[in-house]
Amino acid sequence: MHKQDGGSWVIVGVLFATMFFIWGPVNASGVFFLPVIQHFGWSRGLLSALVATAPLAAGLSSPVVGALLDRLSPRKVMVTGAAMVALSYLALSRANSAAAFLAIFVVLGIGITASTIIPSAVVVTNLFRERRGLAIGIVFAGLPLGGTGISILANHVVLQHGFRAGYVAMALPILFVVIPLMMIFLRVARGTLGTQAASLDLPGLEVREALRTRSFWMIAIAEVLFATAGVGIRVHLVPYLTGIGYTPTHAAQIFGAMFLFSAAGSFLAGRLADRFGGRSMLAMVFLACAVGIVALLGAAHLASLALFVLVFGVARETFLLPLVIGESLGAKRLGALLGILAFFTTLGFAAGPIIAGRIFDVAGSYSAALILFAAMVLLSSLAIRATRPFAEERARLEVEHPAAEASALA
Repeated sequence: MHKQDGGSWVIVGVLFATMFFIWGPVNASGVFFLPVIQHFGWSRGLLSALVATAPLAAGLSSPVVGALLDRLSPRKVMVTGAAMVALSYLALSRANSAAAFLAIFVVLGIGITASTIIPSAVVVTNLFRERRGLAIGIVFAGLPLGGTGISILANHVVLQHGFRAGYVAMALPILFVVIPLMMIFLRVARGTLGTQAASLDLPGLEVREALRTRSFWMIAIAEVLFATAGVGIRVHLVPYLTGIGYTPTHAAQIFGAMFLFSAAGSFLAGRLADRFGGRSMLAMVFLACAVGIVALLGAAHLASLALFVLVFGVARETFLLPLVIGESLGAKRLGALLGILAFFTTLGFAAGPIIAGRIFDVAGSYSAALILFAAMVLLSSLAIRATRPFAEERARLEVEHPAAEASALA
C-alpha cells in the first residue's frame, strides 16, 4: 500500500459514502414508480421503458468512462458524474413529460457510471497493494446499505410530500455531502489516483493486448452469464415468491433482506480475497450462487428459502471483478477494461428479466428459468477458473506477438 496509510482509508470512507448516496436512490427507485404513474396516468410499461434507458446509457457509456479514467484524474470524472446525478434528480422533480424523463434518465445513467463503480475500483486498486480486497469490500458495501437506508428516507418523503419532493431529497446529499467530500479528500498526491502517469507504473497489458487473451474473454463470458441470471432472479423474485404462496409484504421483506446480507458479503469476501486471491474467490462466489438458485426451487420450505437468501445475498461479485482483472490482465488499464466488461454486464442486465418472463409466459412457472440460471452461474464459475495468472498471459503474448513485450510491463 502507498505511504499515506491513514489518508488511503479516509478515501475508502469517501468512496463508501459515494456508493451509499448515489446508489441508494437507484435501489430505491421502486418507491417512485407508482406515484409517478398515478400522477401522469402512464402505463407501467411506458415508465418501465423510460427507466430502462438509465442502465442502457450506463452500459453504453462505460467504455468511454473507463478510457477517460486512464487519462484524467478520477476526481474530475467522479465529481462531474456526481453533479450529473444530482442535477438529474432535481430535473426529475420538475419534469412534466415522457420525453423529459427519457432525456434525464440518459444523463442519470451516464452520471452513475462516471461517479461510482468503475472509478471507485480504479482508485482503490491504485491506492492499495495489500488489503486491497478488504478496501474494495468496504467501498462496495455502501451499495446495498444505501439501498436500505435511502429507501426508508425516500418512502417517508414521498408519502408525506409527494414524488417531486422525493427526487429533491435524493439530490441534496449528493450536492452537500458527496461532492464536497470528493473535492476535499480526493486531493491526494498527484499520480496516486489513477492518472495516466500513475498507470504507467502499474503492471498490466494494454487494452489491445488484453483483448487477445483467453482470460479477458473468460471474464466477459462469466460477467454476461452471471448478470443475466442475477438480474433475472432479482426482477422476478417477488412475483415468484407470491406465486408459491408468500404474501406480497413477506416477499418484499425477503427481497430487502438480501441487501443487508450483501453488505456483510462485501466485507467477508473482501477479506477472503486478500487471502485466497480474487480469481479463486470469485469462482467460489459463483459456485455458491448456483447452489443458492437451486435452493430457491424449494423456496416453499423456509429452510430452502433461508439458504437462498443467505447464499445469494452474501455472494457478492461486483467488487471482486477489479481484483480478477488485476490478477489476470494487470492494473495498467483497469479503467478501460472495466468499462469494456461493463458493456457485457449490461447485455446480461437486459436479457435476464426478458428470459425469465418469456419462460414463465410459455411454461406458467419459473422453475425452468431457475434451472437455466443456475446452469449459467455454474458456467460463470468454470469460466473464472479458466482464467490465467497475469505472468502467464504476458508470457504467451510475448511468444505469440513479440511486439507485446515492448508494451506490457513486468
